[in-house]
Amino acid sequence: MANLTAEQIEQKKQQLKQLSEEMNAIIKELQEAGAWPLDEDELDQVAGGFILGNLPKFKAL
Repeated sequence: MANLTAEQIEQKKQQLKQLSEEMNAIIKELQEAGAWPLDEDELDQVAGGFILGNLPKFKAL
């Protein structure tokens, strides 16, 4: 497991918040265009062919 300083952890939290906001903005645009939710084939492409249930588990912050 990687050891992060308190500053690095805070930077990662801020980065995660920013990416989450960007994702939500993209979803909103897709919804307004009538292209959301994505169909199963599109989801496979976005996930790189991985089944989401097989991705590694992450601990909640």
